[in-house]
Amino acid sequence: MGRFVTIRNLALALVGLTLCGVASAQTREAGWDVGIDVIYQDSTKLHFTGGSILDLDDDWGLSFNFGYRFNPHLELHFALDYAEVEYSGTLQRQGGATAGVRGDMEAFTPRVDLHYNLMAGPFTPFIMGGIGYSFIDTNIPNGRPSTGCWWDPWYGYICTTVQPTHGVDEFTYQTGLGVRWDFARTSSLRLSVEKHWIDLSNAGSPGVVQAKLGFVWRGY
Repeated sequence: MGRFVTIRNLALALVGLTLCGVASAQTREAGWDVGIDVIYQDSTKLHFTGGSILDLDDDWGLSFNFGYRFNPHLELHFALDYAEVEYSGTLQRQGGATAGVRGDMEAFTPRVDLHYNLMAGPFTPFIMGGIGYSFIDTNIPNGRPSTGCWWDPWYGYICTTVQPTHGVDEFTYQTGLGVRWDFARTSSLRLSVEKHWIDLSNAGSPGVVQAKLGFVWRGY
């Protein structure tokens, strides 16, 4: 219930700001957008072939993006999303044995989106869709630790132990809807709710829900 309250509160906050300032009309001509979004990602459960299960906690992330406005309605966006998500689960081993696992996974996702604004005015709903490619480090060890040593010119002889971890690189796609408010000639706010899917070879195409609140600088 708490995660739905968070998304609802974000929506109410932006609507409230909009009602206070929508009267100050701004233009949205062709030009560049540069922005940053705060991401709230909902929790979800992943079921893998063989019986392993992972529970991903709800968590926060960031998205850096830039795009081009072809006209007041159509926009093309390029973005890089980053999130560090806590997880817990059960790994199913051969012979029926299980093992508990808990940790943090890191995900970097470059993506391309197409936005369509339904209205030409300063406040408009929009729909979006796009594709991307996600690079995930599960931080689950998949090899033996190894130690390397070297001479550092400032700190002397240093040894560091590293351990390889399991990584996943997979295709993603997303769709969503939101609202955009151009409250000044060069500044905008965006709020959206999106569904993101990732193609996992051993878990199908699980999806996660994200809510995003962002600031946009508009260039002309």
